[in-house]
Amino acid sequence: MGACLSFGSTAWTFSWLPPYERAIQRIARAGCKHVELVAWNVAGLQDYYTSERISALNAVISGEGLTLTNFFFNLPFAYSEGAPTSAPNLDGFRRAVDAAAALGSKLITSGTPYPFGRPIRPILQRPTAQEWTAPTELQWDWSAEYENVVGAFAQACAAAAGAGLRVAIEPHPYRWVCQAQGMLRLIEHVRAPNLGLNFDPSHLFPSGDMPHFTVLLLKDRIFNTHFSDNEGHTNAHWRPGRGKIDWTAIFAALAAIGYDGPITLELEDAPGASHYTHTEEASPALDRELKLAIAYLRERHAEALAPETAEVA
Repeated sequence: MGACLSFGSTAWTFSWLPPYERAIQRIARAGCKHVELVAWNVAGLQDYYTSERISALNAVISGEGLTLTNFFFNLPFAYSEGAPTSAPNLDGFRRAVDAAAALGSKLITSGTPYPFGRPIRPILQRPTAQEWTAPTELQWDWSAEYENVVGAFAQACAAAAGAGLRVAIEPHPYRWVCQAQGMLRLIEHVRAPNLGLNFDPSHLFPSGDMPHFTVLLLKDRIFNTHFSDNEGHTNAHWRPGRGKIDWTAIFAALAAIGYDGPITLELEDAPGASHYTHTEEASPALDRELKLAIAYLRERHAEALAPETAEVA
């Protein structure tokens, strides 16, 4: 990572649900150069990302002087009662690939599923829960389920490669990829050169990773970033500087591997943000949070590149 930083933001923190045109404009006015778009599910993908809407979004993005860093869409997995494994919806993912390509993105981001498609309680609830657990069922075949995930992402990577896209996995607590080692294992099994990591310290940190270790382990498989901060007990998405993550060490590690991609802010739990629990448009407080985050990260980046900074490679 050189002396210059290029910042972007996720659209959904400004507007959890579409339309996203106003979110794009606000992101540009906050000083960003990039934006990230999302489809939360197949229905939303079909209903919102029509050819007419994609043309309109492309016009707004270019008109604001922005570029689209990537398109977020989780490869869907469904579970049927009594089945030994879940089943992927690869047709849905292929639709997302088509939308991403039409939007001009070179990257599509997805999380891996929860085992057997069964969501676990949001980790944000963990500090106040007396017992923290999740159900299991005797018929579940754990080895077959992982092979199912591997096979699905192999096909997803092939579909993306056909459209000239790379696939970035976003680590997430309790999913198949929640840490660096899980990502390395998936890369080894899928064997697709266009498979890499969406580096998200706010998810890696509460899952037990030191985020800058992850950078040094994954190296050129770091395809994209989602930056936010937390205390390490939950995956809260505060602005960098409000939690315990060592951002200077992260920038030093990114410089060591030569990462030159955008820094995307994802401030889901910052004051004023739009959120799945309150989907109204973000208040002006989020614009301020985004600007403060950018200023703070520029300072940490300068520290990381200072001559006296300890070597991390």
